[in-house]
Amino acid sequence: MTDTTRSSDPSTPTWQGMDHHVRVPDTSMLPDTQTSPPATVALMKRAVQGAHTTIDRLADSAAPRVRHIGEVVACVDDALQVQNQRMRNAGDEWTDDLRDTVRRRPLTSVVVAFALGAVLARIAR
Repeated sequence: MTDTTRSSDPSTPTWQGMDHHVRVPDTSMLPDTQTSPPATVALMKRAVQGAHTTIDRLADSAAPRVRHIGEVVACVDDALQVQNQRMRNAGDEWTDDLRDTVRRRPLTSVVVAFALGAVLARIAR
């Protein structure tokens, strides 16, 4: 069986401890190498740096707006909590008042409930 990983080029170095030839990767783009990087790598680095700078600038300009929106949302949340509590209290007061009225005048309450039911039934037809 033939080994397809072997290179016919004798100048291709092999990794130590391996019985087949493997091409050594080009290290010219790795940091701390003596060879200068190709122009495309330098162009890519400038593009990446420009993107980082733009994103940082956008984040810096958006941060105060996001903070302001957070404060507004917190204020609205507080106002809604207060209004919710007021409505619950009003509902509880109405329920208590209705119970007291039914206890004081049970016959009148039954007649009013019957009349209200009849009116609603006619409207629903």
